[in-house]
Amino acid sequence: MKKGISLLLLPLLLTACRQEKDPVRYAEDPEHGLRKTVVAGNAQYVVQYKPAAYILSKEAPDPAEAEKRRGQLEGMLWFNIAISVPGFNQSPLRYQVSSLDEYTARQHYYLDEAPRDIYLLYGNDTLYVNSYWFENNQNLAAHETMIVGFKLPEGVKKPDRSLCFSFYDRVFRNGIIKTVISKEDLESIPELNEK
Repeated sequence: MKKGISLLLLPLLLTACRQEKDPVRYAEDPEHGLRKTVVAGNAQYVVQYKPAAYILSKEAPDPAEAEKRRGQLEGMLWFNIAISVPGFNQSPLRYQVSSLDEYTARQHYYLDEAPRDIYLLYGNDTLYVNSYWFENNQNLAAHETMIVGFKLPEGVKKPDRSLCFSFYDRVFRNGIIKTVISKEDLESIPELNEK
């Protein structure tokens, strides 16, 4: 009987181990500390740290392209910040707006001004946004996403200290949104070649 139970549990354990090694599943599992959810006022922010292995898995380039892309990702930190309003099934840009001008002002803020209100503490260094893109979903989803990149200090290829992400959202004005990705969580990230 014990042998039969062991044989049944073996595939489950192997599946769990494979999922642990998948950089995308690993990073998106909140238990691993790379995905944080902050609710402030009416808004919810999901801050997703995207290590290089995560990005390479998502882009799925061929091996030659992967090495080139890996080099491009060195020395950078990437995050997605998804903004939504719980219980509101439209874009947060539309939440409680009273005019097209108000909607346009919100859109303008996220397209052009939000990077000035985002920074990252890396040890004693304050890192400012180096690359930014706002994915306006045209109300096709109940969230909007900002893609934010920070350049690590000179000579640092991958983070070896805790990351403290901060954002003051001037649209919802609900204080400073802060999340911390611990050094221990960064050290536990599976690499792409371990898959």
